Amino acid sequence: MSARNKILAGVSAILVVLLAVVVGRSVGGGGDSDSTLLITPRLVERRDLKDVLTVSGEVRRDETRKINSAVDGKVSFIDVEDGETINEGDAILALDGRASVAVAGDFSFYRRLSVGSVGPDVRQLEEILKNSGFSIRNPDELFTEETRQALAAWQRERSYGGATPEGDETLTVGLLGNQSAYSVGKANTVAFTVVPSVPSVSGSGAHPRVALPVIGISVNRTSANEGDTLTYTITSSAAPSSDLSIAIATGGDATEGDDPNDGDDYSEILGNITLPAGQTSVSFTVDLFVDNVIEDQEDLTVTLTEQFGTDPNYDVGPTNQVRTVIAANGSDLDPRLSVTASNQTVDEGGTVTFTVRTTVESNRDIDFEVSLSGTAAGDADYVVPDDDSYSIPAGSTSTQIQIQARRDDAVEGDETLVFTILPDVPAAGRSAEYSIAESASVSVVIQSADLPEMTLLGGGTVAEGRSGSFRIVADAPVTEDTSVNYQISGTAQNGVDFDVLTGTVIMRAGTSSVTVPVNFINDDVIFEPSDMIVADWPARVGSVDVDEGEFVLQGATMLNLTEPQFTITMKVSPTDRAELEVGQKVMVDLKVGGQILPGVISELDDSATIGAQGEETYEGTVQVEGEFSAVDGATVSIDVTLAEVNDALVVPVAAVLRSADGDLVRVVNDAGTITRLPVVIGLIDGEWAEIVEGLKGDELVVVDIESGSPAQDSGEGG
Repeated sequence: MSARNKILAGVSAILVVLLAVVVGRSVGGGGDSDSTLLITPRLVERRDLKDVLTVSGEVRRDETRKINSAVDGKVSFIDVEDGETINEGDAILALDGRASVAVAGDFSFYRRLSVGSVGPDVRQLEEILKNSGFSIRNPDELFTEETRQALAAWQRERSYGGATPEGDETLTVGLLGNQSAYSVGKANTVAFTVVPSVPSVSGSGAHPRVALPVIGISVNRTSANEGDTLTYTITSSAAPSSDLSIAIATGGDATEGDDPNDGDDYSEILGNITLPAGQTSVSFTVDLFVDNVIEDQEDLTVTLTEQFGTDPNYDVGPTNQVRTVIAANGSDLDPRLSVTASNQTVDEGGTVTFTVRTTVESNRDIDFEVSLSGTAAGDADYVVPDDDSYSIPAGSTSTQIQIQARRDDAVEGDETLVFTILPDVPAAGRSAEYSIAESASVSVVIQSADLPEMTLLGGGTVAEGRSGSFRIVADAPVTEDTSVNYQISGTAQNGVDFDVLTGTVIMRAGTSSVTVPVNFINDDVIFEPSDMIVADWPARVGSVDVDEGEFVLQGATMLNLTEPQFTITMKVSPTDRAELEVGQKVMVDLKVGGQILPGVISELDDSATIGAQGEETYEGTVQVEGEFSAVDGATVSIDVTLAEVNDALVVPVAAVLRSADGDLVRVVNDAGTITRLPVVIGLIDGEWAEIVEGLKGDELVVVDIESGSPAQDSGEGG
């Protein structure tokens, strides 16, 4: 490099900080007059350039769907608020007292369903009921009585009223005579009162549960002997503000009661225990009786009972049951067996019941044998049992053995039937299980009998959807299968309000009673499309659009659901939209806590939205990397990278002269003259312009020239 070039290079380096160079030259042809030019040069550089467009955006949660009313009705209550998350099974609101419950499914319910309805919505309803634990064997597209029973149970849990509440109905059953087989006694009618399955409701209806105290139970002994006292303690996770009634249930093979002589093992336990206000625990005691019973090991369980319905006041925790084992006892006691007969006489065709009793109750069966004797002949005058061995069941002090006297046409006198308990003759190495009392034998007279007399038992109050029964009882067992006739009446309709009753029933030979079941149809159970709201739960409430007490029409929007995650959107003008495309990189300034996140444009509208003043805007969506904190509706700033060049050859924008013939830059030559060179411009980033063609990279370009007198640029070389 020449000395001049070295000097110019050094000067140009200094001029990076805008040092001015003064150049003197002659002006005009042969004149002495000099003018002074002040030149601002700059070395050509290499830089990374970006073309960035800054637009505004907004943080929002996109609406996923609107929840519209499926029926006309009055809003009874609303239990969700803007921004709240709804989970499957939550009651969202109620129309006319019927709660709308969040359920999982494939589509929204759109019509009322009842017995006989057919379609995919029936299958969806049955699948929802089955998944919720209600009895549906195989979901299909037909609404049957099975569907109605399961739906009725689902509705009872939520205190739904009937679709068209009806009053109580009656069903009366009366016996009809059969002169060849039986006579009709004085008690020959029974009546049922049929009430709605659940009371009619009007008001708040089913209400979602709130946080409740969790209760548990413990006992001081898990094993005990007769005569011990058990202490039970119920604890609560929080002290109630008022007295809390807690329901409990007992179980196990030990017997509850108040009389150890009647086979009771422990004192009575109340079905409800009161936890006083302000306390977190309450205790109660149970006495184990000492009795005259041979007993194997027994157990006693006490269980906290779940509360159901619309307004429970506690939840049952995992420690909801305790068990105490009572040790075996009474091996030193000697049972003594005796027998009595139900009647001193029995008619032909009738049945006599022999009751064998023991003086000591046992928790094991007491096996014994009997003999039948007397003037009555076996098989001819009475039915001989298949086996002469019997047992007093464990836990009982007696057993009954029925012997039926045969009916025949022979004219004969009274006959006797003697029932005798045989003594226990133990095998070698075994002690006797029982001994014989003085009254170990009893005699019964078999006499001619009249026709059995029939009476009716049963009736009462039964809810729709439940079952009842009535029983036809003969005063003596019938000797052969006998048709018993009855009639029905009342306001309840046969086959409509209850399953069809035929008016006749068979009483089987050797029996003295027959039970007729009556299944009452819950004919007021229907499914309203507003009962279940189908969506992808859990979901977040965007906004609630109705108020309690408001009347809404079918199709009106009640609330909308939004995505749980935030989305960043932007609105741009048509000019800016022309420069944007999906996939462009962005930097989003959330303006909250210094959060600046990278991302890309994921969606862009192809058509404009026209505003109130006729302005056109285009919307887009930005996908950012990582989690961020924001507020729904907050404004953000978005820098969009339109173009990017790395290690580009650049000059200051001020060094570029633009003309109709193309772009030029002025270069300071080694001779100290200035030359205009044509260049091709690429990316322009603020104050820098990319030189694609025309420069090599070691030039010194002129950024600016100032002259002490006008038109001093005419003498530039080149």
